[in-house]
Amino acid sequence: MFSLKQISRSISRVAHTRYPAFLFGRPVGQGEVPAFIYHDVDMASFEADLFFLHENGYQTLSTDEYVESADKLGCERGVLLTFDDAGQNFFDTALPLLKKYGAKATVFAPTYWVGRDNKKSDIRINIGGKFMSWEELRECRETGLVDIQSHAHRHSLVHVSEQIVGFASPVLLKNQHFYDWPMRWDGESDVLGPPPLGTPIFLSQPLLSASHRMLEDPQITWLCQKFVASKGGGAFFANKKWEAELSHIYRKARGKTSGFEYMECHEFESLIASEFHFTQQIFEEQMGKRAKYLAFPWMLGSTLSLKLAAECGIKVVFGVGLDFRRA
Repeated sequence: MFSLKQISRSISRVAHTRYPAFLFGRPVGQGEVPAFIYHDVDMASFEADLFFLHENGYQTLSTDEYVESADKLGCERGVLLTFDDAGQNFFDTALPLLKKYGAKATVFAPTYWVGRDNKKSDIRINIGGKFMSWEELRECRETGLVDIQSHAHRHSLVHVSEQIVGFASPVLLKNQHFYDWPMRWDGESDVLGPPPLGTPIFLSQPLLSASHRMLEDPQITWLCQKFVASKGGGAFFANKKWEAELSHIYRKARGKTSGFEYMECHEFESLIASEFHFTQQIFEEQMGKRAKYLAFPWMLGSTLSLKLAAECGIKVVFGVGLDFRRA
């Protein structure tokens, strides 16, 4: 359920976002090349898109061609098709249709999540078949139609405030994409993905767009998780007063500890730099060359992350400037 504050913020973002004229039936502007961002697609609707482009004389561009066209002030009837996240859906559904129509596309892959293809790799293994393997990404590239570029490493949110926004519940775990769960600090290392039931969740922002990171107290988190487990785990959430009870446990634990600390500036900068270092290292190992292009998760990166991306060899970045018109 959205709050009035969330709805107001969404409306404000739409009002401040620049949409291309062609979405409203007007001609494509001089020097503009439309870019379409996909995640998962179904076969019928994506084929309808490709059929329309084919029948109306549009040329799908590689990322290199897109960047070159920007330098040349456009490419007549050119379009860029991009797919974020390197999901298995691309290999199973989109790739056969791209081959059928001879259409080009770019996949932006988050290197932490892409599956490993050998036992010696320290890259995290696929999660439930949601992501392509590196072997499948190389197979996509070998078609000559698909460009593989970076979607950063962790594709993560980080806590930025002590403001608690909720707790991990069965309903949220079922309905929220795993990217929507912020990176958590367990006292020794960072943990990604869906959290255990009862985990407190705090106000968060995309790592590469944030100006700082708040580290939660792992003891408080553990006490909330332990309380839920002692009450039957998932069964606890059948109690209509579960949120009030869990909030009481949280406040009680919070009152006995300092609770939070903010990551030191140099540590936060190192964390951001690692996003680009790891993605380039893994691209070299798995794709035989470093990534030239990077699509920021969620929105355009901060000034610091833009600087660090450039220092790590990224030539061009893609992003959405919802709040600050920076795209």
